[in-house]
Amino acid sequence: MYTLVFESKAESNVEDLDITIRTRVFAKLQYLCENCDGHRHRALKGRHSGKFSLKIGHYRALYTFDRRDRKVTVHEVGHRSNIY
Repeated sequence: MYTLVFESKAESNVEDLDITIRTRVFAKLQYLCENCDGHRHRALKGRHSGKFSLKIGHYRALYTFDRRDRKVTVHEVGHRSNIY
């Protein structure tokens, strides 16, 4: 299992979300941490190169992961129209 780490921007993004959406985001990120090695990661291009996107309904979480340290770092969370 991977450890979940939020950058300060991601923390503030999550705090601004409605409680029901926030719950879905945390559940999906927890699932990612439990299944990171078998999960198909969607790599991003352009200014988000090196990061991956996790779909959570109409929302997205941009993250990176480190297999050696077994850590998932969340960089941003937001509505799909605003996140990219």
